[in-house]
Amino acid sequence: MRKKCLTIFLLLLFPWGLILMAGSPEGQLINTMIPAPSLKNNIFCIPLEQKVTIYLPPSYENSQEKFPVVYFLSGFSSPIQYFTSWRIFQGFHLKNSMDRLISEGKIQEMIVVIPNAHTFLLGSFYTNSSVTGNWEDYIVEDLLSYIDSHFRTKQTAETRGIAGHSMGGFGALQIGMKHPDRFGTVYALNPGVFGPDGLRKCTMFESEETIQSFLDKAEMFESLKENEAKTTFMSFIANLVFSHDIPTVFSYAYGAAFAPNPKKSPPYVDYPYTKTANGFEVDSTSWKKYESGFGGWAEKVAKHKDNLLKLRSITIDLGMKDHHGWIPEGCIYLSSLLESAGITHQLLKHEGNHGDKLRERLEGYMFPFFSKHFMGRVSAQHQSKDDSKMSTGF
Repeated sequence: MRKKCLTIFLLLLFPWGLILMAGSPEGQLINTMIPAPSLKNNIFCIPLEQKVTIYLPPSYENSQEKFPVVYFLSGFSSPIQYFTSWRIFQGFHLKNSMDRLISEGKIQEMIVVIPNAHTFLLGSFYTNSSVTGNWEDYIVEDLLSYIDSHFRTKQTAETRGIAGHSMGGFGALQIGMKHPDRFGTVYALNPGVFGPDGLRKCTMFESEETIQSFLDKAEMFESLKENEAKTTFMSFIANLVFSHDIPTVFSYAYGAAFAPNPKKSPPYVDYPYTKTANGFEVDSTSWKKYESGFGGWAEKVAKHKDNLLKLRSITIDLGMKDHHGWIPEGCIYLSSLLESAGITHQLLKHEGNHGDKLRERLEGYMFPFFSKHFMGRVSAQHQSKDDSKMSTGF
C-alpha cells in the first residue's frame, strides 16, 4: 500500500514519469573524469583532470549508429549537478528531460556533453588565461578529442552544436565565433554580453567602496610572501563563497580570466584602478582588457566576420527581465552588430529573468533548435533575426 501511494505521488509530482514507467527506452547518464592538459599552466593547482557529464540517447547501447553532439556550457557558480538535479532549474533533469523529449518525438536522438568549469573562483569564463589555465583550449581540444575518441559521434561541424547559459552563453558565442570548423551551430541563453557601457553598469565597479575594497585586499596580499599570499587569497575566496558573496567572487574570477598577470601578487590581475590623492585613476590598457572580456563586440564581429558567416545558425535566447540589466542591453547591441554585418541569427525574447525559465527554454527551444539543424530542416528564412516580438518557438 505504501509503495502504491508513493508511485501515485511521484506521478502527480512528475507527470512525465508516465512515459518512462510505461517502458519507453531510456538513455544513459555518464559521469567521468577526463585529462585536461590545456590547464597545465594555471597557478592555482586547478586539477588537470576535469569532470564531464555525458548523456547518451536510448538507442546508443544497442546500435552502432553515430550521433550528433551538443556541448552545453554552464554558468558562473553553476556546477554540472545543477543540470542533473530536479532541485535547481524548475525541475530540469538532463537525462529525464532528454528521454521524454525523444520519446515524444520532439527531438531526434543526440549526445549531450556538460563539462565542468566550476573552479574555486566559481567560473573559468571558457577563456585562455595565464592564471587560471587555457579553458578555451580545454573545450576545443581536450574535450572534443576525448568525446570523439570514446563515443560514437558524428565528427563534423554540421553535427556539433555549442550552447550555454550566462557565462556559458558567452563561452558558446565566443568559442563558436572562433571555431566554426568545430561547431556549426550556437545557442546562447542570457549570455554575459556587454554593450558599449556594460562594464560600467555591472557590479564590479559599482561604487568607490567596491573599488577601494579590491585595492585594499590586493595591497594586503602584496605584503605577504608568495606562498602565504596565494594560500590567504584562496582562503579569502572560500570565505566569500561560504557567505554567498557571489558578486565579489565574480569580480576576482573575471579579472583572472580577462586581465591575468601571474607576475603580480594575488589576485594576479591588472586591475584598472589605482588610488591617488584625488581619488582613483583609471589605466586605459587594463580597462580595455576588462572591457573586451564580455564586451568589445564591434571589434570581435569585424575581426571574426568570416568565421561568423560560416556558422549555420546563431541564436541568442534572452530574458527581457534579467536582473542583470546590462545583459539585455548587451544582447540587443550584439544582435544589431550581427545584423549590420549581414550575419543571419535569431534574437529570441521572452518575459523571463536570468534563469527562472531555463527549463522551458532548454526543453522547448534549445534542444529542438539543435535537432532541426542536425536534421537539416532549418532554412535560411528561419534563421533571421527577430527582435520585434516575443518568440513563440519554431
